[in-house]
Amino acid sequence: MKALQNSMLILFIGISISTLAQPPGGGRGGRPGGGPEEMIAREKQALYSKVKDLTDDQKLLLDGIYEEFGTTLKETFEELRQSNDREGRRKKMEALRKEKDELIADVLNEDQFEIYKSISQTRREKRSDDDGDGKN
Repeated sequence: MKALQNSMLILFIGISISTLAQPPGGGRGGRPGGGPEEMIAREKQALYSKVKDLTDDQKLLLDGIYEEFGTTLKETFEELRQSNDREGRRKKMEALRKEKDELIADVLNEDQFEIYKSISQTRREKRSDDDGDGKN
């Protein structure tokens, strides 16, 4: 009887620790694709790894664009989190992405921007697949 109680106690503690050790949402800060910082970092890293001929000036400008986009995105997330208007949120997020894309288009040459567009399109398709909207 005592052995059964000890086993149950150890099992309970083990389950409790493993449950508490993971953040909500399966280990990515509660969001399916991670937070805004992670999303921006992944996109920027993909751009830098695929566009090999970026100048130092371009990288400096891109860093500024991504930093400003990250700040604006966090503020917008906070603002929109309190709203239940999904359509309004979608429109604001699209406007932010469009603004970022236009700024990046001004920094990159045509060939570089084509690579950026392919990266962005792939990420958006993956995101919509992850959202479960039926597009596969």
